[in-house]
Amino acid sequence: MRPIFLFLLVIIFQPAYGQLSGVVISEENGQTLDQVLIINQLGNEWAVSDKNGKFTIAIKNPEFILEFQLLGKQDLILKAAHIEDKNNIQVRLKDDNLRLDEVTVTAVPKKSKIGSIITLGEYAVNQVQAYSLADILKQLPGQEVTPNSLNEPNTIALRTASPLNGNNKFGVSFMLDGLRLSNDENMQTYNPGAVLTAYDNTNSGIDLRTIPASNIEEVEVISGIPDAKYGNLTSGVIDITRKAGASPYHINANIRQGNTSLSLRKGYGLGKQLGNLSVSLDYLNANRDPRNSLESYNRITGSLIWSLANKNNTLRNSLSLTAHNNLDDEKFDKDNDDGGRDSAFRKDRGIRLNNRLNWKPALDLIDNINLNTGFSYAYQHSYRQDFRNDGGRIVPLNLETGISQGAYTPVAYLMKRETFGQPLNISANISGDKAFEVNNISHNVTFGFDFSYSDNKGRGKEYDPKHAHSQVSFPGGSSDLNEGIRAVNFNRSVLGQFRFGAHLQDNITYTFANNRKAYANLGFRYDSQNGFSSYSPRVNLAYELTDKLSVRGGFGFASKAPSLAQTFPGDKYFDRVMADYRTSSYSYNLIYTHKVPIDKIELEPSKSWKYEIGGNYNASFAQLSFTAFYNESFDGFTEDDIIQSVYLPQLEFNFPDNQSSPTYEIVGPSTMILDYSLPTNASTVIDKGAEFFMNFKKIEAINTSFNINGTYTYSKAVTSLTEIKRNSDPLDEQYLYGIYNKTSEKQDMWRLRGTVTHHISEIGLLMSFTAEHFLRSAVYSSVDDIYPVGYIDGNGNRYSIPASDRANSEYTSLFLDPNSTQDRITPLYNNFHFRLTKEMKNNISISLYANNFLNYRPAVTVNGNRKRRNEPISFGANLKYEF
Repeated sequence: MRPIFLFLLVIIFQPAYGQLSGVVISEENGQTLDQVLIINQLGNEWAVSDKNGKFTIAIKNPEFILEFQLLGKQDLILKAAHIEDKNNIQVRLKDDNLRLDEVTVTAVPKKSKIGSIITLGEYAVNQVQAYSLADILKQLPGQEVTPNSLNEPNTIALRTASPLNGNNKFGVSFMLDGLRLSNDENMQTYNPGAVLTAYDNTNSGIDLRTIPASNIEEVEVISGIPDAKYGNLTSGVIDITRKAGASPYHINANIRQGNTSLSLRKGYGLGKQLGNLSVSLDYLNANRDPRNSLESYNRITGSLIWSLANKNNTLRNSLSLTAHNNLDDEKFDKDNDDGGRDSAFRKDRGIRLNNRLNWKPALDLIDNINLNTGFSYAYQHSYRQDFRNDGGRIVPLNLETGISQGAYTPVAYLMKRETFGQPLNISANISGDKAFEVNNISHNVTFGFDFSYSDNKGRGKEYDPKHAHSQVSFPGGSSDLNEGIRAVNFNRSVLGQFRFGAHLQDNITYTFANNRKAYANLGFRYDSQNGFSSYSPRVNLAYELTDKLSVRGGFGFASKAPSLAQTFPGDKYFDRVMADYRTSSYSYNLIYTHKVPIDKIELEPSKSWKYEIGGNYNASFAQLSFTAFYNESFDGFTEDDIIQSVYLPQLEFNFPDNQSSPTYEIVGPSTMILDYSLPTNASTVIDKGAEFFMNFKKIEAINTSFNINGTYTYSKAVTSLTEIKRNSDPLDEQYLYGIYNKTSEKQDMWRLRGTVTHHISEIGLLMSFTAEHFLRSAVYSSVDDIYPVGYIDGNGNRYSIPASDRANSEYTSLFLDPNSTQDRITPLYNNFHFRLTKEMKNNISISLYANNFLNYRPAVTVNGNRKRRNEPISFGANLKYEF
């Protein structure tokens, strides 16, 4: 108890450095600026300037770095060494436009000695023509700049050579204005293992198209080890800050090929008592292929952000409301020969309500208390219909295991599939922080708790026998075995999932006698997810070797809970036609249905260990950064193939006369083999590699700057599951299926990107040329083991094969062909992009974009197959007007 008591005494009686006072004015016109947020980057102090631009901030330590933030102005950093009179500080903020001496138009490492955070500021956000967050993130190392793809879900994977890695995408956590976005409640599926429309996006990351780019101020990407406050993730964190504050009207219009967008934004100053109200509205229409009328995409998003601070600078609050609607009503394919009756749509409308509260209590034990709460709800309806003219198909009806008669479809009818979802998420987190110094060691301690609840209240999958899909119905005379579909009500079959977390972190800075510094961010996190506990250490370290050179490293653990669709996949139904007799007097069928009840799958969270080392060099001419990383994700979500032998009755039919349907009796048992899959924890992925940034400062003589970044990544995916394959000899019922160890999937890629920016600040002109070099990519597909480890016979019995017998000739029909797959190595090719932006003094800004502006489409040969790389040249334009 005595050490704790002494520790508390040190915190309580920590001497304060004093108050800093000053005024913030505009560089352009000398007017005072109110509502400027002042934050101490080395502590937890903050203040807001008043209506006269004056501010007072209490600083506890003599070493501090003040950051001044105001919408429409360039952020300004003020260090303690630059202040001569702490009672009369004059701060001048410049307009954030192209008349600044230097602007950053690419993704760059955050100016921090510790960790590997990548920042995309406002001009980097507009470096590519961005309709949504998806376009902005294409500038990250390892990503590819492509024309906007708005007619399918847009997701992202971080630090991997396997961009289709679903677990990596699912493990990316998105923070919007400090609160986590969730796609865990999305259950818009219909067929087993498949989505219903092109816009459904289950068991994956957030669909980035739903986040408009027009209102984004900054994006930070943490691909390395995140702070302990971040939970429910395995791949990284993408933190999005939206524009909020008093501002003029802004109109932003984009056009490129079949994509158009229009947005309007305005920030109202309501006075010191009521703060600021920011209003934005964004509309997007996309149909890149006018020949396909079923896949157009229309979205409208509106948001309100109300932020205020009290007069005493002890309370800040920000309340935001976001509503979205994709406006996609039923669309018909008029060009089809069915009379235009093929149709599809996905309706998605919802709201998101967030509140962030920051309170500075008059207590010595704590600097700030933060309370963030969030609520999101959406109505989703996925629908597809197809016209059929092959009526008389048999439709199963039974909801339990047994024999029953099925229905018949009409002669001509519409096949319909639809799913109704109502995803719901409620979240809250409370945290506190305290900064203090002991013997040249600065501490900044944060601690907190977070909670979330996920559910889906939708009607679920609809199943109408009159409109049954061909996947679940049988043609006349069929005796096939089908995996069927029945109606599933999400509201009744899905149990809401609770998640709880707690964290503690101490950011430590030690100053040596030679004034060099060592940094240690030491964090620990506890999570309870889906009934399982996870314990996550998070460590980031750094040391200053010189004033310009520093080295860093870290490691950390993280975990991600499964989605509701993975936890509650629903019951499995298997239907087999036992009889189908049709005469002029009657139609008679019998179907045997086998039901596999599935209430809930006890999935553990997926998990990951992350390690990285690197260094930063801040020279007078450039900023250089290098990071090497090793990430191991395990217990990832994948599908387990299940072969199951079940009872099938043998029937004997009696025909009393030609006018009456037959009768039957069960004359004996037989078996049928079910083949299906269920989610499980069995995937392991190792991603390792390196990335670098070289950001050269502007050469004033030619008004030009150079930026280079590159990455190499190697990925290997393995699983503890076996793989089941049908024997190539269909007559061999003794060895009907072979069981094999799954072949590991290995990929790597080298990519390099360079950007040349020509910026003439005096006339507000910016030109940039980007060259992408795809140095090499490879998929290593060779079979690891051609021999079976077991087999399944015609009765569904499963047998293991001893390791010493697997190469025996009796199993020859089960041997895999070692030449069935080949490594695919894609050689070097390039792509080139251009951007031109002119900001005029009448507050109009015009940007022109050209993707692949040289129309360079090389024909690359891979394993004898020749394919053109790069999309054809495409042009886009952006117009901004401020008034």
